[in-house]
Amino acid sequence: MNSYTLEYLFDKKKPLKIALLAVAIGVDIVNLALLISAIGGDYIKLAYLAAGIVLCVALRVPTLKMTYSVKYVFKDGLSVYRIYPHKKEMIFCLCGNFEISACGDPEETLKTHNAKILYSYIQDIPVYLIRTEDGAEYALALDDYMLALILSFYGKELRESRVDTQ
Repeated sequence: MNSYTLEYLFDKKKPLKIALLAVAIGVDIVNLALLISAIGGDYIKLAYLAAGIVLCVALRVPTLKMTYSVKYVFKDGLSVYRIYPHKKEMIFCLCGNFEISACGDPEETLKTHNAKILYSYIQDIPVYLIRTEDGAEYALALDDYMLALILSFYGKELRESRVDTQ
């Protein structure tokens, strides 16, 4: 069976990521000058070089998770992945018993639920709330085809939007 995918980019922090990486390149240039100076016999610069390397790593590591994408893959069931530039992790896979309901007004519905938002912004595609049997809730923006695949594969019916008072 072929797979059907939807993908949403989370890149609001991209300008910050670019700025941190630009500063890290500047620190690399200073580290190179410190290395040349330390090789030339000024060994106190070696301590500055070590501090520069620590600073460079401290600038680069947080940028690994600043931008990512969320990918919905339907292939023999729905799986949702978070994809970083360096790794891919599964958020959840639909199996077992779950409920799916449409969100009439996504902002109001999601304020009342503790749902993990797995789409990047409010758009024309409707938002659906999936509650798994372990109590986790996920908000997904599904197009009509993906929704039809989920409903027909799992034999579910779409529930009306409701607000819990719990």
